[in-house]
Amino acid sequence: MHLDLHIHSTCSDGALAPAALAVAARRAGLGMIALADHDTVSGIAPARAAAATAGGPGVIAAIEITSQLDGRELHLLGYGFQDDDTGIAGLAARAALARRERMSAMIERLRAIGVAITVGDVTAEPECASIGRLHLARALVRLGKAGSISDAFARFIGGGGPGFVPSRGLDVVEAIALIGAAGGCAVWAHPALEDAQHFGRLKAHGLAGVEALRPSLDPHGSVELEQAARAAGLVVTGGSDWHGATRPALGSWFVTEHHVGAFLERLGIIVP
Repeated sequence: MHLDLHIHSTCSDGALAPAALAVAARRAGLGMIALADHDTVSGIAPARAAAATAGGPGVIAAIEITSQLDGRELHLLGYGFQDDDTGIAGLAARAALARRERMSAMIERLRAIGVAITVGDVTAEPECASIGRLHLARALVRLGKAGSISDAFARFIGGGGPGFVPSRGLDVVEAIALIGAAGGCAVWAHPALEDAQHFGRLKAHGLAGVEALRPSLDPHGSVELEQAARAAGLVVTGGSDWHGATRPALGSWFVTEHHVGAFLERLGIIVP
């Protein structure tokens, strides 16, 4: 079976609404997906409803939590939790407020350097519960302030840029505990090889896995990251981190149950 364990919908910064994404994933040959929107789980129910009508794919409950490790941003994937967990719902509500405050602060910084833009210029789909820098980058392009999404990040809102404001996420240990309390499995999203020095430390706090398989890594890098994860006693996962046009075509990159069998076993998922 073809699986993609890290995709996004318009509930955060993806290109397709959850229902349309589920249908597109089926047409692309994916038998199972994990909808892992940033700091929100609002897309899971509509994605599952659409998948049930279309005859697939299976939809794993997931979320990508913005957290902090030693003062730097770390994205943590949570999988297989109870959809209606109050801890996850509380996190989503706090994250939505923090994201709106961050957006206002970034726009103030841009206006201070002469970039004419307002909060109203930064639009998102009606179902979006998690506005972020990609929405701001799209607005900068639409207003003619940047030539492309990558240009907007490079000149204005990337790390160290004049409009950049750091995110305010949970401490990663708290985020891992929150996922565990919801009955889920915590996985480090898209780590670099040098992050392996922290694997053992976070495993002691409940980290279960590492996203070692992804299209942005060459095969040698994936092998090294897999080896580091397994040496720390962590399972390996894989996902494309699909957002839309800026990523590989949906379904063109995938893993199988042979790649991520130990992870699926942790979630109690049996692939037919």
